[in-house]
Amino acid sequence: MKILGITHSCYSWNNAACLLIDGKLVAFAEEERFIRKKHAPRIGACQATKYCLEYAGLSMKDLDYIAVGFDDKYHAINQSIDFNNHEIKQKTPRLKSFEWNQPFDFYDPRVINVNHHIAHISSSFYLSGFKESNIISLDKAGESESGLIGYGNGLNLDIFHRINHQESWGCLYEEITNLLGFKGHSQEGKTMGLSSYGKPCLEKFNFIDWNAKPIPKIDYEKKKKFLATIKKRNCFDKITQKHKDLAATVQFVLEKAGLKIVKYLYNQTGSRNLCLSGGVALNCAMNGILLKSKYVHDIYIQPASNDTGSALGAAVYVHVKKTNKSPDFIFDHVYWGPEFNNQEIEKAIGKYKINKYHFSNNIFKETAEKIAQNKIIGWFQGRMEVGPRALGNRSILANPSLVKIKDMINSIKKRESWRPFAPSILEEYASKYVKDYYKSPFMILAFDIKPNKIKDLLATVHVDNTVRLQTVNKKNNLKYWKLISEFKKITGIPALLNTSYNLADEPIICSPKDALKTFYDSSMDYLAIGDYLIEK
Repeated sequence: MKILGITHSCYSWNNAACLLIDGKLVAFAEEERFIRKKHAPRIGACQATKYCLEYAGLSMKDLDYIAVGFDDKYHAINQSIDFNNHEIKQKTPRLKSFEWNQPFDFYDPRVINVNHHIAHISSSFYLSGFKESNIISLDKAGESESGLIGYGNGLNLDIFHRINHQESWGCLYEEITNLLGFKGHSQEGKTMGLSSYGKPCLEKFNFIDWNAKPIPKIDYEKKKKFLATIKKRNCFDKITQKHKDLAATVQFVLEKAGLKIVKYLYNQTGSRNLCLSGGVALNCAMNGILLKSKYVHDIYIQPASNDTGSALGAAVYVHVKKTNKSPDFIFDHVYWGPEFNNQEIEKAIGKYKINKYHFSNNIFKETAEKIAQNKIIGWFQGRMEVGPRALGNRSILANPSLVKIKDMINSIKKRESWRPFAPSILEEYASKYVKDYYKSPFMILAFDIKPNKIKDLLATVHVDNTVRLQTVNKKNNLKYWKLISEFKKITGIPALLNTSYNLADEPIICSPKDALKTFYDSSMDYLAIGDYLIEK
């Protein structure tokens, strides 16, 4: 059975496509990476769909189902997707799609629309490896809801409570983020980073009923009045202690709400497994707090928890319903995008007439030596990651023990100085570096660092002595594991500073062309691309 999963382009940001064949994931990628427009807002996943089908050697006519991660009442596919070789069963009148004015072009009997938050939950629970688990999906909004909570057992999803728009925790966090002057979509990570510099003042957020049943409830009218009293910061204005305290408060409130929700779920089910999805699940600090609670023993967080994950979840949900079986894989890595061989890389290098480069007989050792010399490296290897975080295939890498390297990379990426970077650490050494260690392959959990290890990871330790860890194992990313291992041989440190290979307001790179352009547009020192090492 061949199932294409896509996001709904009329409503979604971070549009994406994936392909499941007989219960196995074959390809998965985001539209922004191909069209070079960050988040691909309300843009059909045309190029992502094309990549997935070409990777598998298929055309649209070969598909059994097209799963859409949004329950559109017209049960149609947006015309912005290119359907070459597609058998159109019945053409329909051009129906206008609400305020975005993007017409629907035709129906197709293979299209199955899946509730947005059911898609989110499916992308997490069914791919977690857990036989049963409490399940949470939280984001700003998706259809008539901003979240679902419940329990997954086998193939069944039992929904206990639906969170409406006016009570949205994702919306509250976004509204505070906007008031803090962080412009644009998906800026909540800045608020999370800033929160560690402030002190929460819970009394100000008196619009939350912590005793509401079954979970804490936001009073929309009271919230509206409170937000109206806050003067919005101009993005060029200095960040004051008031701003830091406001960030700290909304972060504290989100963590407290999360704890209340997992306590409720534990009391209902007795389970200490937890699966998280939806945009709010990208909040590393909250995830770390939930994991440390007595209500959670094992946790799985979908790394593509924004709307990207709804494409995957929709395909997975349709597979479950049509086969009465779980998918035949665990989503334990993010490397599902395009890959380029040395011949393709060399062709790109030649096209741009680059002279200062050479073929390396040991790219891992050579690159590790440069990093140990405190050089900043662009690292382009293997299949591109899916999701908002680069995890060792499209990354900018540096020495994690050199504290000034943080300012240098912030300058390259034009990032705020107070935002933390993450360490990628060999899985076999991770427990020696952080307290209450738990496997963290997706850089989506915050841990307290052990005091005697701070010196090794100085450039990645946040002001609150936490690190947003990525654990690297041999099985899922051999090349990245080899590179870090070589760095350990030289320095004794089994970790690297890792941030995404992109500049401000740009998507993570996809192709050799993107890698070269970004390298020469920045002040990075070297680019390790395939087996080639390029220097400025």
